[in-house]
Amino acid sequence: MKILSVSTATNHLSVALNDGQQIIVEKNERDERNHSEHLDPLIDEILKDNDLSLKDIDRFAVAIGPGSYTGLRIGITTVKMFASILDKEVVGISALQALAKGVQEDALVITGLDARNDNYFAAGYLSGAVPENVIPDGHYNIDVLIKAIQDYAVKHEVKKIVFVGSGLEKQDEKFKALNIPYIYGTEEENVIHAGLIGQLAENAVPVDPDKLLPRYLRRTQAEVDWHKKTGKPFEPDSHYVEEV
Repeated sequence: MKILSVSTATNHLSVALNDGQQIIVEKNERDERNHSEHLDPLIDEILKDNDLSLKDIDRFAVAIGPGSYTGLRIGITTVKMFASILDKEVVGISALQALAKGVQEDALVITGLDARNDNYFAAGYLSGAVPENVIPDGHYNIDVLIKAIQDYAVKHEVKKIVFVGSGLEKQDEKFKALNIPYIYGTEEENVIHAGLIGQLAENAVPVDPDKLLPRYLRRTQAEVDWHKKTGKPFEPDSHYVEEV
């Protein structure tokens, strides 16, 4: 199965071509924020280098969040368009699960993306070929995240923790208080890789392209402003967009 995977969830852009679990090629651009300009050329380059066209792709996969609101929309809109026009399968993968998959250590993997002001998009996973989610993907204040880690660690006698993602090192003093051996991810482990998304996507359940939505895990400022203006309760993403 040929799988084309994309991550635009962070300032790291990643595109990959997989043949099942085999990563044929992965191309990355680090510390760039103009994904809207670079995504299509990267896809085109990968396809041309492998003598393929979009029609040859069996399944599309994308990181659906959490992450940058604008970035997520770019990647998700792109693969939804491809899947819909070509009548192909599409799969959404948690950006935090994709981070966890890059860790080879036998440990509790805490994946986190810096959301500023001591807040993180974070989760806990058990490392493995398909990382098992044991602390739900969410938007956490660091103290709430620490409590969730403590609760899980005590109940399951965690022996080691690996922290991967962005901005976690600045919480080092709080992590020391856990009294559990831990390490931080390497430079490669701390970014989301499209090839790993492709591996997770091979056995994931496809969805209708129209139902593939970002998982922001917190309200956008536009939604908050809309709620204040209208007084109406928050609605699912699709309802909100129609109201605007």
